[in-house]
Amino acid sequence: MNAEKAIKTYRQIKDGKLFGEDLEAFLDSLKFLSDNSEYAEEELYGWEKTVQVNLKDARNFYLRTDNPFDEHPKLSINYGDKKSPDTIIISDVDTFTGIICGRAQGFTGSREFRVEGDGTQAGIFFMLLRLIGQEFTEQKRQGLR
Repeated sequence: MNAEKAIKTYRQIKDGKLFGEDLEAFLDSLKFLSDNSEYAEEELYGWEKTVQVNLKDARNFYLRTDNPFDEHPKLSINYGDKKSPDTIIISDVDTFTGIICGRAQGFTGSREFRVEGDGTQAGIFFMLLRLIGQEFTEQKRQGLR
């Protein structure tokens, strides 16, 4: 992943045009942007939890922080299932990507989207997306992107 591709994927999110077929590009973009984000680094520092995302019609993946107490912690995104995650997000890929880009809203009791375990950790995942977006918008405003 390079900056140009990551920014293209981020623009899809901002425009509400991220769909299931874009999931892999989204995850690559999330990794790239979080690795290059001071805001994300602050959010990742000390985050020792694992968020598992189980998708009915796409590959499962999980997120965690590698070395959460390092000076520059990095987000780790792995395909597959993590034993004993702190939080599990269960969805189909289109609902999941729809929530990420604002086309769909997560709703309590939904059959298409639900969170099991520590819901705060799912909130941290979505907060990370917002922080990266804020930083991207600020850099664009300053003419850096």
